[in-house]
Amino acid sequence: MTTPTILFDLDGTLIDSAPDVCRALNRTLEAIGRRTHTVAEATGYLGHGAPVLMKLALEQTGDILPDEEIARLTQNFLDDYAQNPVVDSVVFPGVIPALSGLRDQGFKLAICTNKPSITAAPVLEMLDLVHHFDAVVCADQVMKRKPDGTHVLDTIAAVGGAAERAIMVGDSENDIEAAIDAGVLSILVTFGYAQASHSSLGADMLMDHFDDLGGLVSELL
Repeated sequence: MTTPTILFDLDGTLIDSAPDVCRALNRTLEAIGRRTHTVAEATGYLGHGAPVLMKLALEQTGDILPDEEIARLTQNFLDDYAQNPVVDSVVFPGVIPALSGLRDQGFKLAICTNKPSITAAPVLEMLDLVHHFDAVVCADQVMKRKPDGTHVLDTIAAVGGAAERAIMVGDSENDIEAAIDAGVLSILVTFGYAQASHSSLGADMLMDHFDDLGGLVSELL
């Protein structure tokens, strides 16, 4: 039988990265004379990838810019964030013991994130998370990213898993939509960055704390 695979979103699921994302975003906006954002405002843009983050921030602070200018500013933001990836970002409580417990049971673990590899890699390294995972599949490494289920299936394939023996753990609409699209079971954390009500997203299970992950995985698989 195929070894079970547990996939994790990164921002808002394993880590609270909003303060550092907001700081890099604000430096990019200030450089072109736009107003800065609060962390709460920036959090509302997270989960869709850096281009969407930048586009939404620009729409809220002034005139809409040409696509090539948005692309340039997005790269500026990513370069800044990659240089300062972990100042106030933290791993959510219970994450490390939960990951260790799953690995001890023989599960394959992977990250399926819309974060690009230029920022995901240093964040995972500085927070000492990378060694827990068999694969990290970022938005720039796939043809279609979440909410497309292809991203989930590509991540499962990266660790040699099977969709019928996999669970997606995430915090947002994109994560659950991608899991449903891929035909994969899902767990929605209730402490992340979701904009819609948790009960409306269609996850198989809700999770309030990582201490509960092992039990929920046992129920689903």
